[in-house]
Amino acid sequence: MKNILLILLTGSLLAACTPKSETTTTTTTTTDATVPDTTADTTLPDTTVDTTDTNEAGVDNPIAEGEGATDNAADPGVDSTLTNDDAATAGEEVDMAVGDGLEGTVADFDGTAQTFTLNENDANYAVTVTPDTVFEGNATTAEEFFGTDRDAADVAVEGEIDEAASTLTANKITLN
Repeated sequence: MKNILLILLTGSLLAACTPKSETTTTTTTTTDATVPDTTADTTLPDTTVDTTDTNEAGVDNPIAEGEGATDNAADPGVDSTLTNDDAATAGEEVDMAVGDGLEGTVADFDGTAQTFTLNENDANYAVTVTPDTVFEGNATTAEEFFGTDRDAADVAVEGEIDEAASTLTANKITLN
């Protein structure tokens, strides 16, 4: 009887050490809720400029930017892009593309008064400088820039544009 009792006791101890399998029940409750769309609209506006010339009946001749292409008078900066094949740096082009400046040729140059007219395709802007105006490119000071006749020179001018008065107060002038 001792043997049987020992066997039963050993069996119960072994049964107590055996891992038990547990059953877990998960209940998922779903609710129908409308979540507002919080994604941002990243669509950029179309800034394409039509640069086709229809001088001949039924024939479109593309005009390269900066070579007689028409400008958008409502937004003079539309042709100040990296595609217009000028000498402005990428940073200058970005500044000008957002409306901070213009590119074109110098006309009505007055070195004594330190003023000139910027001919930017089909628009003209009277450019004035201040003592804080920065000069870059082939002339790095006001004396260098205005010391030589710059009529027909290619320039990029950044500054305050007054489209109503067709004036531009220059913060930076880059002579190409």
